[in-house]
Amino acid sequence: MEHIAIKNPDITCCKCLKETNDIIKIHIGQMGYGSGFDGWSTQVNLCSDCYNSTNTEWWKLEEISCDFDPENFTEYKYENEIFAFFKALPIEGRELIYNRYPSGWNADHILEPQDYIDYGLGILSHEKCKEYGMYSHQEINAYKERFPICQHPVNKIYSDDSKGCWCPFGANGAYGQKCGLNISQDCYECSYFIERTTPIKDISDNDYNHYKIYYIAKINADKYKEKFE
Repeated sequence: MEHIAIKNPDITCCKCLKETNDIIKIHIGQMGYGSGFDGWSTQVNLCSDCYNSTNTEWWKLEEISCDFDPENFTEYKYENEIFAFFKALPIEGRELIYNRYPSGWNADHILEPQDYIDYGLGILSHEKCKEYGMYSHQEINAYKERFPICQHPVNKIYSDDSKGCWCPFGANGAYGQKCGLNISQDCYECSYFIERTTPIKDISDNDYNHYKIYYIAKINADKYKEKFE
C-alpha cells in the first residue's frame, strides 16, 4: 500500500483518512514539565464516527497534578490513552499530529510531509536525512548490525569504575560491545569493519588515547609502509 501525505488536512480524518466536511478539530495545548506535551501543542482532526469510537472523555483535556511533583506541575488526565491512540493511527495521520501541526519551543523541526512519512517507513534516502540533520536508517542499521560484532572496539574503564565501549575509528556504545542509546554514525560505510575473532580488551581511560594511536597505526602499517619506505 502506498502511503501519500494528506493533501487537504482541514477536511481529512487522522484515523480513517477520509475527506469529509464533518471534521472535529481537537487542539491540544502545550503543557509544562512532566507532561508528554511539555513545550508543544498539536491538533487532531477526527470525523464524527472516529471521534465517537474513542473515549470522548479524553478530548475534554482535563488537567491533573503530575505524580512526581503534584504541587507544581500538571498533565492531561488521559495522556497515556491519547498517546496510545496516536501510535495506532495511520502514519499519514501521525504526520499531521507530530510534524505539520505542532508548535511550541519543544516542537520537532518540520519535515516535508512526504519526507516525514518516508522516514517513518524507513525509505527516506541517506542524502535527504543528512539535509535534515537526522540519522539515516542506513546509519542506524549499520551501527546496530556492525558495532556488536566488530573486531576493533575495546571496553574503556574509567577511574570512577564506570565503563563504556569505544572503537578507535569513532563509534561507541555500552560496556561489553553493546549498542548504546545514542547512534554512532561512524559504522556506516566504515572501511575497517571486520568481524571479531579475538576476545574484547579492557583498556583504562588513561591509556585509551595512546592505545588508539597505536591501534590505528598498526592497522594501517602496511599501507603506510608502502607509501613512505
